[in-house]
Amino acid sequence: MEKPDISFLAMNFILLFAAVSFILVVFDLHRLAFVLELMLLLMFLFIFAFAMLAVYHGRKWGWTMLAAALVLLLLNLFFVFLLTGIFETAHLTALFFSLIGLTVALLSLRASGNYGATGYEKAKDYYSHIDKMEPVHKEESISKTFIPGKYIASKKSNKYHVAKCDWAGKISAENQLWFNSEEDAKANGFEADACITA
Repeated sequence: MEKPDISFLAMNFILLFAAVSFILVVFDLHRLAFVLELMLLLMFLFIFAFAMLAVYHGRKWGWTMLAAALVLLLLNLFFVFLLTGIFETAHLTALFFSLIGLTVALLSLRASGNYGATGYEKAKDYYSHIDKMEPVHKEESISKTFIPGKYIASKKSNKYHVAKCDWAGKISAENQLWFNSEEDAKANGFEADACITA
């Protein structure tokens, strides 16, 4: 899992201020309006938490859910204004942060939509040219050594690694090629990986 981006962090603060402002709006109401708006407030808090969890895990629909919830919050603020006729600082603050949150959600949704049908979570680490690559060496010319050497390469790659490299551990047993020296690996058409030059 990768680190959350700036829009995720900004949305946390925006939702915090919007929710606190809406709480102040709800607690200014009386009787039945208070009870109904309190239930709506709890529903909004649950939706915000669920959508932010989805966004944290890279799900595009999380931004859609946030945008829809913020639109409903704006409509509810308008309803409260029609009901009470009051528009004070708490109302203005909730309106302001809801609009900013809606803007951030729509921009993030648009940015994540540019990756196409492969999906938001796959697109960040996906390099399409790898699918079109073919091995730069012929399998017949490379003999597999059964005693592990100092360097390892994959039949499907053109890089060789030291055995303790993280990438070396990801090479499946049937694709492993072992070399005793760097010269041997280079002679078979492989290049040194960053773990060797570091």
